[in-house]
Amino acid sequence: MSIIVAPCSTLASRGAGFTHMVATRPIQIAVLVPITSTGFRGDALSEAFAGRPFTVTSYFLQSGPVSVESAVDEILAGPGMIAAAIKAEAAGAEALVIDCMLDPALDALRETVSIPVLGCGEVSMTQVAEQAGDFSIVTVLDRQDRLFRDKARLYGYEDRLKSVRSIDIPVLELTHDTATTLAATLEQSCLAVETNGAKAIVFGCTGMMGLGAGVKSGLMDAGHDVPVIDPLPFTVTRACERVQSGASHSKDNYPYPERKGFQGLSDWPELHALLDPLGDA
Repeated sequence: MSIIVAPCSTLASRGAGFTHMVATRPIQIAVLVPITSTGFRGDALSEAFAGRPFTVTSYFLQSGPVSVESAVDEILAGPGMIAAAIKAEAAGAEALVIDCMLDPALDALRETVSIPVLGCGEVSMTQVAEQAGDFSIVTVLDRQDRLFRDKARLYGYEDRLKSVRSIDIPVLELTHDTATTLAATLEQSCLAVETNGAKAIVFGCTGMMGLGAGVKSGLMDAGHDVPVIDPLPFTVTRACERVQSGASHSKDNYPYPERKGFQGLSDWPELHALLDPLGDA
């Protein structure tokens, strides 16, 4: 079916023997931000999607890390993300997007809810590998090299990932000096193309949202006409398309977790309710 790029309205799409009706209301997309830093990014997310055929609601964690930059951070974000996913689905969200390129708790979230769950890392790597072949990830810190290579291996793109390059700016400092952040991102993107043979650039942190046009322009000025993937807006758009198609993950593959005893879940009552063996079936 064709994808609507204007505000959603009632349309009939006729295929081979079937008619698909598109909803008249905006699609509800929940963005799960796996950190407790509620002021992060400000209004940039809602402004980026103004006038699009969906509404976006951000869910920050009540308990968890202030930023996600390590494997430990990924684990610590998990319980809060599960609780946020349950809240979002109950509030009417039709798809969830994980606002982090490391895709923390992706499989766990797919077990938790029945609506589509998209990870920025998986979606972006899949798109760029199909679109351009070899790619590089430009991220915030050197320590993430192994994490992204592990993700690329998991998603089947190990041979396509040419390099993981760092701008050496922590997540929570990305917006302190946007000119410096942009310059560092452009520098590493150029090196990825010139030194590592990348045919496309993927930002390794969703906190880099909004740098895509500047990096693309700078690469063009340097003679490099390569795609630049800004993961969060790209993945939110894919989530809207997923809802419109009616596709989601299989609950046979991602069944709800068994109810069993757990201790120390008082900070996440939604998670406690999901796992409590004495709760409602």
